Amino acid sequence: MVVFAKKLNKQWRVSFENYERISGFGPLFQEEIDSGQCDVEEAWSRNIKFLEDVFADVSHVRPPQ
Repeated sequence: MVVFAKKLNKQWRVSFENYERISGFGPLFQEEIDSGQCDVEEAWSRNIKFLEDVFADVSHVRPPQ
């Protein structure tokens, strides 16, 4: 997935591109940014929450002994 939201300024675009590069996940809620359903800061927070939830889920997985 790529960063495609049209309403991102240059600084936010770089941040979302770094999010994708580091996490391996394409940023979520880009359509919502462009449609006005959420602002960029809310989308950013929701993406961070998504990563925290994934980490929490994975941290409970027990590897084979």
